[in-house]
Amino acid sequence: MLLVHCLVACLAKVVTNITTDQYALLALKSHITFDPHDDPLANNWSSASPICNWAGITCGVRHQRVTALDLSNMGLSGSIPPHLGNLSFLVSVNLSKNSFRGHLPEELAHLHRLKFMDFGFNNFSGRVPSWLGALTELQVLFLGNNSFTEAIPASICNISKLESLILPFNFLRGNIPPCIGNLQNLKRLNIQGNQFIGSLPLTIFNISSLQMIAITYNAISGTLPMDICYRLPKLEQLHLSANKLHGHIPSSLPLCSKLQILSLSLNKFSGSIPREIGNLTMLEDLLLGDNNLRGTIPLSIFNISSLQRIDLSNNSLTGNLPMDMCYRLPKLEVLYLSFTRLYGQIPSGLSDCSQLQSLVLYYNKLSGPIPRGIGNLTMLKMLYLNSNNLTGVIPHEIGNLPNLEKLNLQFNSLRGSIPATIFNISTLAVLSLSENQLSGSVPSSIGLKMPNLERLFLGGNDLSGLILDSISNASKLTHLDLSSNKFTSSIPNSLGNLGLLTYLNLEVNNFTCEPSSSLELSFLTSLTNCKHLRILWIDHNPLDAILPTSIGNLPTSLESIDASYCGIKGKIPKEIGNLSNLAFLNLGDNDLTGFIPTTIEGLQKLQKLNLGNNRIQGSIPDELCHLSQLGELSFSKNELSGPVPTCLGNMSSLRYLYLDYNRFTSTIPTSFGNLKDLLEFNLSSNFFSGHVPPEIAGFKVVILIDLSMNQLSGNIPNTIGSLQYLSEGVSIAQTKTLATFGYIAPEYGLEGLVSTRCDVYSYGIVLMETFTRRKPTDEIFAGDLGLKDWIYESLPDAIIQVIDTNLLRPKEGHLTAKVQCVSSIMELALNCSAESPQERIRMEDALAALKKIRLQFLANR
Repeated sequence: MLLVHCLVACLAKVVTNITTDQYALLALKSHITFDPHDDPLANNWSSASPICNWAGITCGVRHQRVTALDLSNMGLSGSIPPHLGNLSFLVSVNLSKNSFRGHLPEELAHLHRLKFMDFGFNNFSGRVPSWLGALTELQVLFLGNNSFTEAIPASICNISKLESLILPFNFLRGNIPPCIGNLQNLKRLNIQGNQFIGSLPLTIFNISSLQMIAITYNAISGTLPMDICYRLPKLEQLHLSANKLHGHIPSSLPLCSKLQILSLSLNKFSGSIPREIGNLTMLEDLLLGDNNLRGTIPLSIFNISSLQRIDLSNNSLTGNLPMDMCYRLPKLEVLYLSFTRLYGQIPSGLSDCSQLQSLVLYYNKLSGPIPRGIGNLTMLKMLYLNSNNLTGVIPHEIGNLPNLEKLNLQFNSLRGSIPATIFNISTLAVLSLSENQLSGSVPSSIGLKMPNLERLFLGGNDLSGLILDSISNASKLTHLDLSSNKFTSSIPNSLGNLGLLTYLNLEVNNFTCEPSSSLELSFLTSLTNCKHLRILWIDHNPLDAILPTSIGNLPTSLESIDASYCGIKGKIPKEIGNLSNLAFLNLGDNDLTGFIPTTIEGLQKLQKLNLGNNRIQGSIPDELCHLSQLGELSFSKNELSGPVPTCLGNMSSLRYLYLDYNRFTSTIPTSFGNLKDLLEFNLSSNFFSGHVPPEIAGFKVVILIDLSMNQLSGNIPNTIGSLQYLSEGVSIAQTKTLATFGYIAPEYGLEGLVSTRCDVYSYGIVLMETFTRRKPTDEIFAGDLGLKDWIYESLPDAIIQVIDTNLLRPKEGHLTAKVQCVSSIMELALNCSAESPQERIRMEDALAALKKIRLQFLANR
């Protein structure tokens, strides 16, 4: 092979005819690997046939030399040999949509006639070659969707005839070279999906020939020149979304009379939307979502009859939708206006938008009924009207939408029954009707005609009746939420046939357990077939049965179990220790007996354990102390006895410890003083004796200490103070010990008052800390700026600036849903941490709000 390569190299210097081209192409073939059973070149590229007849080869009429090489989309892999640089008459090369790898050989710089180069959609790596600047005839350069790194070489600016520079979705970084402004013939500039930083070079706006600028998904900052359209009169597409641009949207945009796409979403643009945008009569896409825009939505937008896609979501805009909107916008396909404070009613003439595929209007103030004409939108795939003030019934005409894939009407005031026709939409993947006032029963055939259903959310209504085995026919179901209704009958064992199920929420209903001779929760055994199950919430149902030992066979993917308030009897099976991925376990408020199994040590990821209000006996096993991630431990109101293990004091992750109303004896372990992050500490109503250990002063952020109703003696340490009990059941303590700055409520720092209102305050601060990865004591919070102020100023338009960046990874998807979810959580956190105790939300209301936020997130991602 080495001899062949040497021969090719020698002949390339001597012979300059079709033979040279043949050797170069055969060298390329020798560097290509492919499936031997599917080789598109095997019987074609051979010396037995004329080269000009080879697949993908075009020869010039005059010299009979190879002028074009097109092997695009042939499933080829391998590398590019240097011999390709000997195709001296080559004008066009297209190797796109294959799996070529490695670097581009510098010998390609010899292709001085080359006008078209497309190596896109491969696995090429390394720097973008600087030798590309030697290809002075090049007009189109496409290197997109590869793995090129580092900066764009300045030598590219020497290709004066270049018309298209296409480098998207690589790993390019650094600043955009200002010298690109020298490419005065450039028509298309596409460098989106890279890692560019710095300001947007103003020189780009001096290229009057530009028709398309695409720099989406980078980290470019700066502003747009106000006279952008004076400079770029031929501009047709402007893609600048997902950067860090700021300032106002230029009012000169109407001068870009040929503009078809204006994409500025996910930036920091402020001010109002210029009314003059309505003069862009050729505009097809208007994408301004996720900015800091304010004011009224210009009605002139609804006069642009060419518009196909509108996205103004997640801004501080307001206004209403014209009733004749669809008459004016007959080509409209996508309308995103979520989080824009819209008011008024949904236009009754919506049926005129016959091309509409996505209608997203959630989190607004829309009122009135859902127009029945919506059932005429036969191309509609996505309908999101959730989180508004809509009233009336769900139109049965919605069942006429043959292409509908996602329907979300949750968090409104809709009443009446769910139209049975909805359960006949075979294309439906997401159905969310939670938190309305819907009543009646679901059809007995639910699931039979919904083969594509993945998520079903019906929680928070007034639905009743039975849940039948037919639901198991929806074999793609991953999320099932029937919570907070009035469903009756037993939980069907057929739920175990839903092999893809990840989320099951049946809480707060009247479900029972299927009759069984063993009196066990038999449906739990069936759920062992759901190998992807993560969430299992069945609390507040009169199940009145025994936990089966098969609970240990539930999938290791399980993260959360809530079976509280279910009347569960018997012992906790030792097999529960097999659930190694479990983070939350709530078996509180049941009728459990027996002992805490030592196998609980196997729950190494457990963060919350609640066994409170049962009849569990015996002592706390030392094995519990090995749960290094446990943050909340509640054994309240049981029959536990003996001394409390001193090793509990080594569980530094604990923030909530409730051992009240048991039969514990001996002294309070001094090791508890090591729990420096403890927020609530309740040992009341036991038989503890001896002195209150002064080590408790080590609690740095504690907001509740309750040691009442014990047999303690001696003096109370000066650093703690005395506890009192009010008639309304709120525990208040006078203490001289101040907790860590930033976590404690103002009334505690000023007056030494500790109450459950303080608890809510601290919870709000912890929420902020969790989702921003910032503590109130961080150095950036100096002077008048605190963590709460920082969060408050970011809402509602700049929340993305404060969210922990680890939570927002574009490659994981659902970015908008994540931002909306955290925004709602931060609003809740601010309500929890209001300065005045009377203005703070109650903890039970905070819990309800979090559940609604969770439902919203699950429905939107």
